Amino acid sequence: MFGRVVVAGLALAATGVLSGASAQDRWIKIGSFDADLSRGSQAVDLKGAKGSFKAFRVNVVQGEAKLINVQVRYLNGQAHNERRTINLLRNERTKAIDQRAVERFVEGATVCFENGQRGNAKFEVFGLQSRKGGTSARPAITQGITWTAACPGSAAVTAAPTTGPIATTPTAPIAQTAQPGTVLPGGAVLFGVQNVGFIRDRDVIRVGANLGQFDRIQLRVLDNDVFINELEVNYVDGTSQKLVVNSDIKQNTRTTWLNITGTKFIKDINMNYRSRPTLKGQARIEVYGQIAEGWLGANGRGRHFNEGWVLLGAQTAGRFLRAEVDRIEVGRNEGLFKRVRITVKDRALVFDEMRVVYGNGEEQVIPVKTTVAANSTFGPVDLKGGNRVIREIRARYRSAIVDAKAVGRGAAVVEIWGQH
Repeated sequence: MFGRVVVAGLALAATGVLSGASAQDRWIKIGSFDADLSRGSQAVDLKGAKGSFKAFRVNVVQGEAKLINVQVRYLNGQAHNERRTINLLRNERTKAIDQRAVERFVEGATVCFENGQRGNAKFEVFGLQSRKGGTSARPAITQGITWTAACPGSAAVTAAPTTGPIATTPTAPIAQTAQPGTVLPGGAVLFGVQNVGFIRDRDVIRVGANLGQFDRIQLRVLDNDVFINELEVNYVDGTSQKLVVNSDIKQNTRTTWLNITGTKFIKDINMNYRSRPTLKGQARIEVYGQIAEGWLGANGRGRHFNEGWVLLGAQTAGRFLRAEVDRIEVGRNEGLFKRVRITVKDRALVFDEMRVVYGNGEEQVIPVKTTVAANSTFGPVDLKGGNRVIREIRARYRSAIVDAKAVGRGAAVVEIWGQH
């Protein structure tokens, strides 16, 4: 008989109270499975669970087992591995697994057993859910996601990519004028734009690790219908994820957000497509990303990459000869910053000053008084007092009269970066 490390009582599984949970949160049963312990692991499909969840736990209702990992897989491509030894007798349960304040949609789970066990056991899986989580509408699409292997010697788990129709919503037939890499109102980042012809075609949208990590991608189609033969995301670590296969997207619509692995850096996005040959001409595809949960913020993963530099915001600078002021709200980039810098892309700008507004309303004026050449950087500049919360940044600049190094005829892009 295994040693005691957990609390007994199956009745608590459905109604138990968890420290830190809201009084309105409740544990509900979302799945069950029988396991032959000698096989070493058992997976359970949880896509049928209604709503989203804050945490999970596993109960043994028949038999006993020694667990070495519980992997919970989410619809956003992330996975949590509870790698520790858990001894369970009949009617015992694990403690809460991967408890978060933000609720997520679950795809499945795998339980790994210690080697040498024999016999069978019956398990139940419970999820902690708020009232709001219980009414959350689960996306109807399954993306092509691959999760790492949960158990020693086992294979990775892969979900099939979307095949056929993608859910879309209407969008105004107005092209996005921002430059690739620009953070737009609402937090989305424009990865790139492609014009699609009448024949089969393939394009690559290059992203790169410097923009951070993203957990969702969205397509916006204008001017003509587009048939996506294949949409694939390639990551910096050499892995890839196929999102869409053989799907028709109507003109002047935007797709639902497509979930990707939010803990990896995107190298590029490959699109294989064709547009509908009509008299309307080409179609326009705009590709957007949404910054991954947990990347920004005071304890975000972003502070551990790129020497702690994260993109606070970007603006497309109008081509004007008199100084104008652009305002960039820091928004989701919560946390403390110690330095800032300015990066200018495509066309030189002449800066007069940069004004940093801190969380307490205090302002710091940085007299830039210089020309920042195309594709170069001014700074970094230390913030007054160090480790400050930034509310917004205001930059005053104008276009350079002469710019021999300008790239194309478009406007410049101003990026503001902050270092934790």
